Amino acid sequence: MRRAYTPQRDTRQENWAFGRPPVMHRLVRRSTELDATPYPDALDRRARPRPPLHFKRIELKYFIPDRLIPYVLERLAAYTVVDPYLVKEGRGRNWYPVTSLYFDSYDLQAFDEKADGLLLRRKIRLRTYEMEFSPKTPAFMEIKRRLDAVVLKDRLALGAAIDDDRPPSRLLPHLLDICEDKESKTYQEARMMAHWLNLQPTALVRYRRVAYVGRDNPKTRVTIDVDLQASWKPPYVCGVIPMRSIGSVVAQGTDAISGRYGMLELKCDNMVPAWFHEALQDLELRRTAYSKYYLAVSTLMPHVSEDCMPHFTKGGTS
Repeated sequence: MRRAYTPQRDTRQENWAFGRPPVMHRLVRRSTELDATPYPDALDRRARPRPPLHFKRIELKYFIPDRLIPYVLERLAAYTVVDPYLVKEGRGRNWYPVTSLYFDSYDLQAFDEKADGLLLRRKIRLRTYEMEFSPKTPAFMEIKRRLDAVVLKDRLALGAAIDDDRPPSRLLPHLLDICEDKESKTYQEARMMAHWLNLQPTALVRYRRVAYVGRDNPKTRVTIDVDLQASWKPPYVCGVIPMRSIGSVVAQGTDAISGRYGMLELKCDNMVPAWFHEALQDLELRRTAYSKYYLAVSTLMPHVSEDCMPHFTKGGTS
């Protein structure tokens, strides 16, 4: 008679604290031993061509205070394992960095569409899974479309390194020039958006993503984005860029969550797993529609009232 599998206790409260070495599940250690293929370094990944990626899935987001992250990881330990890509990487961590440069029009059309609650919207971004953009690290362009909770993404591989000597206004045309598949519909759509909206680099967003997948269905992903940082209209792309925290403000839709917080996300193909739904009920979390780009712009965008306020207050000069 086959013995039933009993999941071991996973001390994930230590994993999300990035200064400490993560403690992984026994099942993850076994999968690491079986797959001894070395993970390629940045230069090897830069040289290997990546096929365009297209997928459609459901994405649900929830704001969560940092103090609850260890409890959430412990609560979901019996149903999830560390992302297999992180296991194959072999660095002994349960997170990876994400850096994205978002493009928007001068009048911030993508931001306004999010603020107005449009169900159908789209935006273009440049993304890398490193702490910063560099000519030596792999990067790709992405068109992200959203229809309520359904997300459709198309990626465009870059066939050459990013030239950071160009002014910000010429960055997107440069990226389109070095795209590999110029005959694809995704490339044509990106080029049309760039010309119609005169897209410019608007916000650089960086965070650390704690990533797990479902035990029964690896296509179900549970991620927690922490250490949210952003920069408003960076003057350059590659290299170290000064960033400001956007994870310690009271944002709209957070139900008065103050202090530091992260973003819990569920990514699945069709329906929400029962174990995740039960965790949401226990934590009393409510779904939010605000994206990290929206948080970056609403937090860092300078307002006219900041410069003109002394002229309209009592005692101010005209």
